[in-house]
Amino acid sequence: MQCRECGNDNADSSRFCVFCGSPLVATEEHSDGPAGEQASQAISVDEGLLTELRREVRALHHQVGDIRATLEEHGIGATSRAGAGAATLQDAAYVDERPRTPRPWESISRAWERVQVDWEVILGGNWLARIGVLAVVIGMGFFLKLAFDNNWIGETGRVVLGIVTGLALLVGGEYFQRRYPAYGQALAGGGIAVLYLSVFAAFAIFSLIGLYTAVGLLLLISIAAAALAIRYEAITLAVIGIAGAFVAPFLLGGLGASDARGTASAGQAIPLLAYILAVDVGVLALATFRNWRWFTLISLVGSLAGFAVWHAQFLGTTPDFDAVGAFVGFDSPLSREFGAANAQLVAQGGLTLIFLSFVGATTLFHIVWRRAPKAFDQSLMVINAVAFFGISYGLLWTEFRIWMGAFTLLLAIFYGGVAYLAIARSKGNVYLSFMALGIALVMLTVAVPVQLGGPWVSVAWAAEAVVLIWLSFTLRMPQLRWASIAIFGAFAGWLLVINTPAAISAGVTPLLNKYIFAYLAGIGATYLAVYLLRRNRDGLREYEAMLIPALLVAGNVILTLAVPVQVNGVWIAVAWALEAIALVWLSFRLGLAELRWFGIGVFAVLAVRLVVFDAFAHTRADLLIANYRVLAFAAGVVALYVAAYLVRRNRSISEVWEGKYAVPGMLALASLLTIWVLSAEWISAVDDRVVKVTFRDAQFAKSLGLSLLWAIYASLALILGIVRRSRYVRLGALALLAVPIVKLFIVDSISLEQGYRVAAFLSLGGILLVGGLLYQRYAQQIRGFLFEDSIEAAEA
Repeated sequence: MQCRECGNDNADSSRFCVFCGSPLVATEEHSDGPAGEQASQAISVDEGLLTELRREVRALHHQVGDIRATLEEHGIGATSRAGAGAATLQDAAYVDERPRTPRPWESISRAWERVQVDWEVILGGNWLARIGVLAVVIGMGFFLKLAFDNNWIGETGRVVLGIVTGLALLVGGEYFQRRYPAYGQALAGGGIAVLYLSVFAAFAIFSLIGLYTAVGLLLLISIAAAALAIRYEAITLAVIGIAGAFVAPFLLGGLGASDARGTASAGQAIPLLAYILAVDVGVLALATFRNWRWFTLISLVGSLAGFAVWHAQFLGTTPDFDAVGAFVGFDSPLSREFGAANAQLVAQGGLTLIFLSFVGATTLFHIVWRRAPKAFDQSLMVINAVAFFGISYGLLWTEFRIWMGAFTLLLAIFYGGVAYLAIARSKGNVYLSFMALGIALVMLTVAVPVQLGGPWVSVAWAAEAVVLIWLSFTLRMPQLRWASIAIFGAFAGWLLVINTPAAISAGVTPLLNKYIFAYLAGIGATYLAVYLLRRNRDGLREYEAMLIPALLVAGNVILTLAVPVQVNGVWIAVAWALEAIALVWLSFRLGLAELRWFGIGVFAVLAVRLVVFDAFAHTRADLLIANYRVLAFAAGVVALYVAAYLVRRNRSISEVWEGKYAVPGMLALASLLTIWVLSAEWISAVDDRVVKVTFRDAQFAKSLGLSLLWAIYASLALILGIVRRSRYVRLGALALLAVPIVKLFIVDSISLEQGYRVAAFLSLGGILLVGGLLYQRYAQQIRGFLFEDSIEAAEA
C-alpha cells in the first residue's frame, strides 16, 4: 500500500506509514477485505496519537543514524546492519523489493529531518558540562599556581590535593555515567587531567618522586584514561584527557624554573620529554582499540607542539658572553650539559619515540583488527611521517650531515617493513600496505640526493625506477608502476636542471667524465622499462599502454640531449645522424613507429644544427672538401638518404603519410644540405685563395660559381629523376634549376663584370640546352609529369 504523504510503499496490513507515520488510506484495489476495513478505520485516528507516532518514527531514524556512526567509528561497516534495522521497522510479513525511483522531495525531507537536532539539549547537557570541567581544571591550575607563589600549601600538600581532586572527579564521573553519560564523561576527563598535572608537579617541580616512579605513574594514568574512554565509548573523554595531559606541565609553569644564567635548567629536559612520551603511550594504547581519528590527530599535534616548546626551551640557542661582556657564541641548557652533538641526539631520540608511538597509533588498529583505512587514516600516516622527517632534518643537519642519507634510507626500510607486516597480517590491509610502501618509496627516493649528490642521483633514481616496474609485475602491484613513473619524472628533472648545466659549465672531457653515467643510466633505464612493459603488456591496463611510447620518447630525448653535452664541434652532428638512422632502423625491427617519428624529429634538429653552426666550422688551414664541415654535412646527408630508403623499403608497414610526405621531405632536405655545404666550400675556396683570382674578382667568382654549381646540381638531379622515373625528383630539380635562372637574369646580368657575365650566360645556356634535349628525347617517358595519375605517383 502506498502512502499518500511520502509516496513510500508499505505492507498491505499496515495501518500507518513506517516512514512518515501518516495513516494509510486504501485505494480501490485495496478497499475490499479486512485491509480496506482497517484503512477506513485509520482515518478517524486521534490526531494526538498520530503526532506521537510521527515523533517516535523520527526518533527511531535518529537512533539508527547514531548506531551507524558508532559502528563506523569502530571500523565496522554499518550498511548491512542499518539495512537490517530499517527492515525491522516494516511489517515482517511484507518486504517490497520492487525498484522505485524516489521522488525529488523525499530526499530533501529526510535530509531536513536528520538535521533537525535539539540544540538546547546538546549545548546545555553536553558542551556546558565539558566547558565547565575545562574551566574548573584551568581554575584549579591558576589556584595552585597562586598557592605555590604565596606558599599557602606545602609541596607535599599540593600534590596530595591534586591527586585527591583528580580521584574525586573520576569517582563522580563513574557515578553519573549511567544516568548522565555526557556529564560523567566530562568529570572523568577532568580527573585524568588533574592527575597528570599532579604527578608531573611531584616530580619535575618538587622532586618528591624519582624519574622511574613518575614515568610509571604517568603511564598508569594514560592507561586509565584509555580504559575509561573505551569503557564509556567516549571520544570526548579521550580528547579531554589528552588535552589536559599536554596542558598540565605548561599550566603549572613547569618550564619556568631557571638556572643562574636565567635560562631553563637542563635537569628538567629529560623529565619533560619522558612525560610527553608517557602520554603518547596512552594514545597508542587507546588508538589500538578505537579508531578515533580526531583524537589521534589532536594527540599528534599536541605531542609535536610540546616537543617544539621543549626544544625552544632547552635547545634554543641564546647569546653567551664572557666575564667582560664580550660575545663568545651561542649556548643552550642541554648543550652545556651534554655537548652540542649529544644534545641533538637526545632531542632526536625523544622525537623518534614520539614518531614510533604515532606510527603505532595510525596503523595498529587496522593491522590488529584488519580494518581498511580511510582517507583520514592515511592522511594521519603521511602527516606523522612528514613531520618526523622534516623536524629530524632540522635537528641533525648541522652536526650529522654525512649521516642524513643513511637516516632517510633507514626510514624507508622501516616503512617497507610496516607495509610487509600489514599485508602479511591480512590481505584486507592492502591499502594500508600501499600507503606505507608509498611513504617508503618517497623516503628512498629522497635518500639518494641527500647522500650521493651530483650525477649519481640520476643513476640511482633511474635504477630505482626500473626496479619498481619489475616489482610491479612480480608482486602484481600496478601502483608501483605509477610510482616508477614519478621517479622517472624526478630523474628527468634532476638531469635537465642539475646535471646538464653542471656538465656544460664544467667543460667536461668528451665521453670521459662522470656525467656520462647519468645519461647512460637514463637511456638504459627507459629502454629497459619499455622492454619490461612490452614483455608484460597483457597485464597492463588500457590506459597504461601509453607508458610505452612515452618512455620511448623520454629515452630518446635523453640520448639526444646527451650528445651536445658529451661531444664537441661537428661530432655533435655526426652523433645525431647516427642516432636518427639507428632509430629509423630500430623502429622497423621492433615494430615501434614512435622511434621512427622521433628519428625524423632528430633529422630536423640536425638540419638546423648544420646550417646554423657547422656551416661555419672552417679555418684557412682546412683542406677543400676533406675537412670537418664536409664530414658533418656528409653524415647528415647520408643518414637522410638511408632513412628514406628504409622507409620506402618498408612502406607496407609504414604510415601512408610517411611515404607521401616524409620520404620526399627527407630527400629534399638531403639535397638542400648538399647544395649548402658545396656552396660553403666554393665560397671558402675563393676566400682562402684556393681558386686563383684577384681580390677584385673574388666576389664575381663566388657569384658565378654558385650559379653554375646550382645549375649543374639541378641538371644532375633532373637526369636522375628521368632515369629513375621519379616525379618528385624531377619537380625538385626543375624548382632548383629555376633559382640560378632567376639569379642570372635579375642579379648576375647587372652585378657581374662583362667577362663573368658572358661566362654565366653561356654556361647556364649550355646547361639548359642539354636539359631541353633530354626532355625532348625522353618525352614519351616523362610526358604529363605535371599531371601524372595516382598510380604513377605511387610508383615514384
